[in-house]
Amino acid sequence: MSTTEFWEARPVLVHVRDFARARRVPPLAMLSSLIARAVGSLDPNVVGPAVIGGHSSLNLAVALVGPSGFGKGATEAAAREATNLPLIPELPLGSGEGMARTFAANDEGAQDIRAAIFTASEVDGLAALGARTGATVMAVFRQAISGESIGSANAQKHTRVIVPAHGYRAVFTIGVQPERAGSLLGDTAGTAQRILWVPTADPDAPRIRPPEPERWTVPRTLVPSDRRTVLELPAAAIEAMESTQLAKLHGDPDVDPLDGHALLTRAKVAAGLMVLDGRMHTVTDEDWQLAGVLMRESDRTRERIAATLQDSARRSNRAKAHAVAERDEVVSERKLTRTKDAVIRWLERHGELPANQIRSRLKADLRDYLGAALAELVESGQVLETPVERGSRFRLAEVQGVPPVQGLYPQVNAGVPKVQGVPNREGPPGETVPGDVTENTPGLTPRVLEILGKGHPQ
Repeated sequence: MSTTEFWEARPVLVHVRDFARARRVPPLAMLSSLIARAVGSLDPNVVGPAVIGGHSSLNLAVALVGPSGFGKGATEAAAREATNLPLIPELPLGSGEGMARTFAANDEGAQDIRAAIFTASEVDGLAALGARTGATVMAVFRQAISGESIGSANAQKHTRVIVPAHGYRAVFTIGVQPERAGSLLGDTAGTAQRILWVPTADPDAPRIRPPEPERWTVPRTLVPSDRRTVLELPAAAIEAMESTQLAKLHGDPDVDPLDGHALLTRAKVAAGLMVLDGRMHTVTDEDWQLAGVLMRESDRTRERIAATLQDSARRSNRAKAHAVAERDEVVSERKLTRTKDAVIRWLERHGELPANQIRSRLKADLRDYLGAALAELVESGQVLETPVERGSRFRLAEVQGVPPVQGLYPQVNAGVPKVQGVPNREGPPGETVPGDVTENTPGLTPRVLEILGKGHPQ
């Protein structure tokens, strides 16, 4: 059955789709909320047939799956106004004890509340409640979906709260972000199979808001609270439940033992579709088939959540691995540096040591780094390695003296050479003596002679 065929199968489904799109909320999510409200409108004495064991409860849980801020509150508000289903108390999902006290009898022995919708806008809240020491909310959550007796038989009468099986109607709507659904999906007690998982997307939503249809009127007859009424299920539903149970009893390894919970959930969804269609006692083949479409979508949604959780776990593991590797690298580098410093200290004290004696002097957490430390110290020239008959001995390299600094020019170091003085002139004026410079002195240019006053300018 295609998506279009599903929505066109009944007038009430057409109404739900059109009303949801007029209110800009996801149709499938609003339909699931309406199914939960339809089931919640049935008295607790309305039960499923005793196909496996005893009579089955119609209590139902719906998970609206989408990113944070997808509009669970808007979807719930639209569902309240889409039909004339009776409004029942809506309470925040709290502790297991609080859930039981909601349906507890008063001092006169009567129940003030027989039906309630428990809501959790974020699955984180439910997970946090379940993680508390001694918390019972997850166990009571599963018991309530199955319609089992809830409460506690405390010794003190004023704290004793026991709500009998099929003595209350509880339905649940939970907002679920895929990456935070581990508390529900990872539970090994079959919690996931007890829940209808619904995506909050609407890929075919029109850009132009369609007109809003009139409120849908659900014809219904209230079931007396003092009489048990057993719904009739179609033969296909009973056959599916029986065949699954037989396979479990025969130990068939190909059968998931939790499939029985999924079939019961499908029967509850079919009962909700029955109520929305204005019927009260008989679940038809069409109800069962339409519920099968929703359950297949639920399975796909749950598989997508599982894939998201696996991908998130892989990313988290990679990030943790990188962080551990970086931390180990820093620690190793620090220990290597400490080992090198320790080797130098021991060699300064003892002059020369073999590797085994150096190792015995190191702290226990540094001994694994000795080989690398010695290799680096030898390579850098700080430590000298001398091969001996049995291994090597190590000592510090001798420190050479600092050579004198050469000046920029030799003249700076040697000083300015002494100037040769001019020889004293001997003899009378005008008479040349040995050492005089004249015009006939070899190698002199006219310009030099001019400067010396011995020639004439050219």
